[in-house]
Amino acid sequence: MDSISLRRKIRTLRGRIDSKLSKSVLLYLAFLFISFVFWLVLTLNNSLQLELAIPLKLKSVSDSTTIISDLPHAVKISLKDRGVAMLKYQLGNLPTLQIDINEYGDGQGLVRVPQADLLGELRNLFGAGSTITAVNPDSLRVLYTNLPPKRVPLVLDLDVQPSLQSVINGAVLCSADSVLVYADKNTLSGLTEAYTYHVEERDLTDTLVREVAVAPIKGAKIVPKSVRLTIPVEPLIYKRQQVPVEIIDQPVNVNVLTFPAMVEATFLVPQSMYRKKMGIKAAVYYNDVLESATSHVAVRVAEVPAVCKSVGLSVDSVEYIIEKR
Repeated sequence: MDSISLRRKIRTLRGRIDSKLSKSVLLYLAFLFISFVFWLVLTLNNSLQLELAIPLKLKSVSDSTTIISDLPHAVKISLKDRGVAMLKYQLGNLPTLQIDINEYGDGQGLVRVPQADLLGELRNLFGAGSTITAVNPDSLRVLYTNLPPKRVPLVLDLDVQPSLQSVINGAVLCSADSVLVYADKNTLSGLTEAYTYHVEERDLTDTLVREVAVAPIKGAKIVPKSVRLTIPVEPLIYKRQQVPVEIIDQPVNVNVLTFPAMVEATFLVPQSMYRKKMGIKAAVYYNDVLESATSHVAVRVAEVPAVCKSVGLSVDSVEYIIEKR
């Protein structure tokens, strides 16, 4: 037998094997699909129990009505129903539970749906063939108001301290200086201000930017719920500056001259103000001149801007002469 005939027989045999293998695989897949169909039919006809989150909305809400309470986005239920219905719900086709504010509202700012009524509303959504075994929450209580809001000032509750080498340079900035409060008449009449939650920081070395929640008021809705605070913090830089020496409490008929007339002051200043001239003043008190037994008198720091820290003078005394006018 030549090599060509041998190769032809091998290819023929391989083709028969591949054909039988392909038929076996196809047959296996067919049986697997049929089994899946039977399982699906049986499962969809059986009762199943699932946990579902039913979307919740209020209806018949007028434009002048403001909901005060945080209304749940959904009511969680445990539902028992046929597999066909469950498949539909699992695919996202859930009904929405709509609570009518006119039906359950008392007209004075309260919507109350008792447990029995909430369960009844849910049963109406799913029909008699479904069984609801659990509901969370089991009842609803929602506050609302038809009154316009009251604007009150917002008070910042802050306790912040920079590090020893830093300073708070400037006013604390807030995204809102007041808030709107929605509530009933009694709550609004006694309300004069709102507060942020307490903020406490120590050893700040850089500007602090933070979102801070407004402290809640019982029975009220606050807009906005939070504000953005900016506390400007800068590092302190060492600086020298020549400052004038002034005479304090000098009589009108006397003129006191100091030598030198300018002294050097050293201090710490915020980085952004390093190139600015600081209004620091040095002073000699006339009473010290009268009590001095020498030609020198003590010189002191008399005036310091709030942004300057650790101010000192290069000398502790200066010479002086007194001129009569």
